[in-house]
Amino acid sequence: MAAITVFEAPRRLMVRNLRGGLPEVGKIKIGRKGEVRQSRGGSEWQPPQKLDHFLVTTLERGPDGNFMRDERVHAIVGEKPTELPVRLLYNDPWLSFQSGYVAYWGKTRWCTGDGERAQRWYQEAGEFREVPCTCEHLDPDYQDDKGGQNGRCKINGKLSVVIDGAEVVGGVWTLRTTSINTVNGVASSLEMLRALSGGWLAGVPLHLTLRPRTAQLPDGK
Repeated sequence: MAAITVFEAPRRLMVRNLRGGLPEVGKIKIGRKGEVRQSRGGSEWQPPQKLDHFLVTTLERGPDGNFMRDERVHAIVGEKPTELPVRLLYNDPWLSFQSGYVAYWGKTRWCTGDGERAQRWYQEAGEFREVPCTCEHLDPDYQDDKGGQNGRCKINGKLSVVIDGAEVVGGVWTLRTTSINTVNGVASSLEMLRALSGGWLAGVPLHLTLRPRTAQLPDGK
């Protein structure tokens, strides 16, 4: 049975094969840029800072380079929420949660893949070409010929939801992650929910929850 979305109506869209979608109105973050530091070479940088709660932001950046907190939403969900009341737009989990492997060269998206095949940009040819996925660029210790991380590949996930009570019509908040644990957790949860509900996910009241995870390092700590 084909997936039904909240956009479906008795009359279909005039443009064939056009998938409905809502624009991004804000972000759901579990990290931010830290305080400005100076490198040995004299340049300034901001190391990433992890949060133990959700931060809901607007699309505007503040003077520190971080997206500005959405005070209207936090008045509803609390100061430092670890749970957010949300709803999905689609019954198909992969329309609400897109994932894939992504590699950047500088600020340019250089290669994207699904674990079997990838599209990679070849500068000298001026075109994208299909290559096998995954490859050595996914190795956490991968370095380019200058000892940097240009071309290093990471898993990327993007979850789009509506936040209950936010009183915004026609937009979604997005949670982006490069954590394999988060991607696995969200994907597995959506599949389980779809199985339990008989395939119905769109508009169902859900909670997006942030939980700490314990891991053991190779040295036993």
